Amino acid sequence: MNVPLSLSTLVQHLLFIFLLIVTPAWDFWDTRRLKRNPTSAGKIRYYKTLCAWLWIATVVAYLSVGGRSVFTTYPAAEEIPWLLQHPWVFYTVEAVIALFVALTLLPVVLVIRKKLRKQPRKYAGADSLKSLSYFLPATRTERRWFAFVCITAGICEESLFRGFLLHYLHAFPFALGLTLALLISAVIFGLQHLYLGAGGVAATAFGGIIFGLLFILTGSLLLPMLLHAVTDLRMLVILRPPEA
Repeated sequence: MNVPLSLSTLVQHLLFIFLLIVTPAWDFWDTRRLKRNPTSAGKIRYYKTLCAWLWIATVVAYLSVGGRSVFTTYPAAEEIPWLLQHPWVFYTVEAVIALFVALTLLPVVLVIRKKLRKQPRKYAGADSLKSLSYFLPATRTERRWFAFVCITAGICEESLFRGFLLHYLHAFPFALGLTLALLISAVIFGLQHLYLGAGGVAATAFGGIIFGLLFILTGSLLLPMLLHAVTDLRMLVILRPPEA
């Protein structure tokens, strides 16, 4: 006789389907809508909607799985042997993560350096992002909302795409290997950014692998959350500030 699914199990299945299918489709069509009409009101509506579903989904994840299972991980060496049983791989991964952090913080460091030296900025990075101007903030109000989006993404996307998905794919119900679960969760994370094109999806998926490895190595989502938020917030440093 089949045992009926518990409510928490059903909620986890529905949340997985939501992250796998619903949110990529919604983001793809909503960003296309925003691109056709990139008004300030449209951007703020998009930011608010994004934050709303991320926070709601995160609360659902914590309630259905449990805070400890989402926020922490304690894998045994045999669960991901290529990483935890080979010191040279372990240190290489740490070096790659350190390089990723350095490249993430580089624009901020350069801006601070120019300000201290009172040198003018050329905003070359901002000019390279003109194709995403329909999505990126321009006014002060938009920048404030975008900052909230970045903080929300750091907390909620790490909770969902690292904490929840790794637990769901690795521990329950699929019991996949931790490496495969890490790769699948990174791909699903990349698919949330279809508006960036194939290259952007691949780059985002790579970032998801970095965040996932940092989660596994530290055993906590705290550092991935912080790094994720900083990675997004640096856009406010790269972009031209609004005119007074």
